[in-house]
Amino acid sequence: MDVLRRGRLATPIAKYYAYKSTEYVSFTAAIWILFVRSNGLSFAEVGALNSIWWLALVGGEIPTGYLGDRLGRRNAMALGTGIIAVSTVAMGLSETFFQFATVYAAWAVGQTFRSGSGDAWLYDLLDETQETHEFANVRGRATGIGLAIGAVTTLAGGVVADATNYSVPFFATAAVTALGIPILLSVPESGDSDDGFTPRTALRVIREKLTRPPLRGFVVYFALLFGVVNMVYIFDQPILRDVALDLGVPSSATNTAVSASYAVFALVAAAATYRAGWIGDRLGVRRWFLLAPVVVAVSYAALPVFGPLAFPAFALARGVTNVSGVLGNQYVNDRVDSVGRATVLSAAGMLYSLAVVPFELAGGVVADIVSPTGALAAFGGVLVVGAGILWVVDRPV
Repeated sequence: MDVLRRGRLATPIAKYYAYKSTEYVSFTAAIWILFVRSNGLSFAEVGALNSIWWLALVGGEIPTGYLGDRLGRRNAMALGTGIIAVSTVAMGLSETFFQFATVYAAWAVGQTFRSGSGDAWLYDLLDETQETHEFANVRGRATGIGLAIGAVTTLAGGVVADATNYSVPFFATAAVTALGIPILLSVPESGDSDDGFTPRTALRVIREKLTRPPLRGFVVYFALLFGVVNMVYIFDQPILRDVALDLGVPSSATNTAVSASYAVFALVAAAATYRAGWIGDRLGVRRWFLLAPVVVAVSYAALPVFGPLAFPAFALARGVTNVSGVLGNQYVNDRVDSVGRATVLSAAGMLYSLAVVPFELAGGVVADIVSPTGALAAFGGVLVVGAGILWVVDRPV
């Protein structure tokens, strides 16, 4: 049953959808790496920047998750949104590796205020009317709507970049992102609060939930999948631009071509994510996470064989990432109490982020030596082998 049609939760959930839409609006998604590379940075340096991003996420996840539990999840999300809006403007003004590194770190800290707190806030809203079973449906629909809106702005961003310069799309994204702050502040806080929820209590909750079954194996498994799949975001824009040139697209229109591809990817991901709850109900969480690494690895392995296969491969990677995120957070939420929920989700997010660092550092180096497609194919093999070992050692789901 769609909670948008149910009583007193209708308005908060509708506003949650509106907020998620501002979160996914991005005129920069398809030109981000092209912008960084246009300033003379190598793939290894891009990998290093992404690693700085993930390390900042690791450093910020637990403290910001704790603040979300202690001071209010809605307020934490509003603060994070403000930090991200400012960072987006700074990104458009950056030119050197040091400047980019500073922005990446600040942006990541802002993101940590929104990660665990956002899902914990939604889950608690649903818990008020005993509809937590709708989490995957609501979260999936919100993400799907956001991705669909993001597809339009992504395409527009590429067109604007070709017509003007790379900075303008960043400024436009910052303006829309900032709209999320008043939307958040108009929604009531949710969930239990506890003045006795101290850092020591937070660490105890993390230890109890993440170092024992059923979450221990799952978090490690998801971290492996998350680490390898996220490598695609270092390489997909340069790969797509090269494929576009090979297909006869003039160099003056490559940003638009990449943005059009990104728009299609976002629509595919939107459709898949919108139906994430349905997928979970029909396929099952266990079967989904059993198949996801194999599907990703096969799509990556095909890239060096035939360049245009990059289009379906990258669309598939986005669908897997978003559906896995929805089903994964439902799985964790169902196994954590309200008090401490944002902290546990943030701690899990910290582990996912930490897993990305070695893959992106190594992937950047391998791509400079071999090729971006070769790096993705190689690490797809690592994903399948690692996932197989985890299923044997400690069944994750």
